Amino acid sequence: MNTTGLITTLRTKTMGSFARKIFLAQAFSILILSLVFTGYFIHRERRGMTEILLGKGTLLAQQLADTGRIGVFAESPELLAEPLRALMDQKDVLQARVFNLEGTLISGLNAFQGAKKGDGTTEILPESTLPSPRPQKPLTISKTGISEFWVPIQSAPLFSPEEELIYTDNPEPKDDRIIGYAVVTLDTSRLDTTYRGLIWKSISLCLAFLAVALWFAYRIAHGISRPLNSLKERVNALGKGKEVESIPVETNDEIGELSAAFNTMAESLRVRDKEKEHLEAMLRQAQKMEAIGQLAGGVAHDFNNILCAIIGFGTLLEMGMEKTDPARRHLDQILSAADRATSLTQGLLTFSRKQILNPHPVSLNTLVHRIEKMLNRLLTEDIELRLSLSGQDLNVLADSGQLDQVLLNLATNARDAMPDGGLLTITTGEADPPEEFLAASAALPATRYALLTVTDSGSGIEAETREKIFEPFFTTKEVGKGTGLGLSMVYGIVKQHNGHILVNSEPGKGTSFLVYLPMTPKDNLPPENADLPSLPVAGTETLLVVEDNPEVLNLHRTVLETFGYGIIEAVNGEDAIEQFNRHQQQIDLIIMDVVMPKMNGKQAYLEIAKIRPEVKVLFMSGYTADIVLEKGISIDDFNFMHKPATPMEMLRRIRDILDS
Repeated sequence: MNTTGLITTLRTKTMGSFARKIFLAQAFSILILSLVFTGYFIHRERRGMTEILLGKGTLLAQQLADTGRIGVFAESPELLAEPLRALMDQKDVLQARVFNLEGTLISGLNAFQGAKKGDGTTEILPESTLPSPRPQKPLTISKTGISEFWVPIQSAPLFSPEEELIYTDNPEPKDDRIIGYAVVTLDTSRLDTTYRGLIWKSISLCLAFLAVALWFAYRIAHGISRPLNSLKERVNALGKGKEVESIPVETNDEIGELSAAFNTMAESLRVRDKEKEHLEAMLRQAQKMEAIGQLAGGVAHDFNNILCAIIGFGTLLEMGMEKTDPARRHLDQILSAADRATSLTQGLLTFSRKQILNPHPVSLNTLVHRIEKMLNRLLTEDIELRLSLSGQDLNVLADSGQLDQVLLNLATNARDAMPDGGLLTITTGEADPPEEFLAASAALPATRYALLTVTDSGSGIEAETREKIFEPFFTTKEVGKGTGLGLSMVYGIVKQHNGHILVNSEPGKGTSFLVYLPMTPKDNLPPENADLPSLPVAGTETLLVVEDNPEVLNLHRTVLETFGYGIIEAVNGEDAIEQFNRHQQQIDLIIMDVVMPKMNGKQAYLEIAKIRPEVKVLFMSGYTADIVLEKGISIDDFNFMHKPATPMEMLRRIRDILDS
């Protein structure tokens, strides 16, 4: 924006008369200062460049006088040739000549004509007339585009030897008889070019500085008028009954006092908007959690495919080992780590609330022992973790991954309540929940309940906070340090398992969370370290395996061929249809991935069902439940397995489907 446009904007849009006057006064002052500074800078730089050139010319001429002294004594062009050539290598040197005392040219070099000597064998440079009177000291003669530097050549060095310079305070010349003159001609046109460039650069910098300074002047003037305009706009809006915001009080002058008075008046109107702001904050939190959930679901899918191969091939290797094999201990560690990684992916899916539920009988004590190391890593070093587990069997029907999440969230909440360290105690036992919980529950009350208690020695919770503690997005932490969903997720998971949760706390006396879960008979628990089932899992049927992941496809082929099944492979939905058309009478079961390129599993199955409606199918996927449902696969309507699954789980499921 140029100066004229800037002033027009100030006049018509943003500033009143007072601010415009301030801007114009600043602009005029800046303009005068810029012109003065630029002129001074150009003059100083010009003088500096001229002094440098004069010093260089005089120095070169003095150098020629010193090195050519013997040649002048002998009046020998040959002795002067080397000093002249060395001098001509210097930048901007056009001509170098040596004259005797009578003004006769002894030798010289010209940048345009080459070497010249005074012996008559080559073209002699034009003779120059010695300045009158003859110079007794260095002399500079400036002409258009060039400058000549005359330096007398003396019969002896101008100063004493180095020793005399050291030991004598005021050395005197021993012999200052002039025997000739050294003349160096320098090209000053480059100086003129540099000077012109300096002028343009200085003008450009001046204009740039002027533009920036005017912009700052505009901002200053705008800053003066902005509070007044803002106050005027808000007063008008308030008069029309519109929503108004507080005016920033940036100064302590009259304008600041007026703004503060307006803010006090508008505060009563701002109260009515608090609820709206609260709802907007909840929406932003929900959107953030949705984005995190989508990311978690995608990561979990990739992990599931990797874990499927690790667990599958590890299990096959374990099946071929003797129990006394020394390598079996290392393999057990690999499979144990893979199981923990599987639990981690389940935790990601739980966090995203898109997990496929997998309730099964689980020992509450075993679950707490399994997650103990993870809890120790979660807690800080100044927090002691103490377990007090019941000696009786506490078996519940639950998704172990979700119960892990309950413990992790409660432990995280306890850690944050003990910033200076403390004691975290986890106990298990059997107890009945309070009657009011059972009366308010829609589910039928269980006969027996297992109790999981998480107690911390932290600061405790006030009664008002306890009433809201399980509400979504409610948090007492600072902004950015909590989502407000941790305890809400705990509440949801417990309710999903037909359980109850209670919090007991007083300020300064710590907090206890009591989780009641319905118990299930011990007979329903799977045996620990169970051997391979006695039920037959092998077969001779032909299976069409459709899988786009090479590692998982290789695993399925290895497992199924090991147990006697015939395998036909396909890498996507279209390939599956083509393979089924070729071998439709041989295929007894299709194992189909859900999400694949080109055509998904549901679409491919519908096309295959048109050829053989009675064909059996087992869908498998590592994706989250919502994505599986998006592809049209209802877990209740189709045979479905979630990855990763162990080879024996897959074989038993295949055998069940084939035998049904």
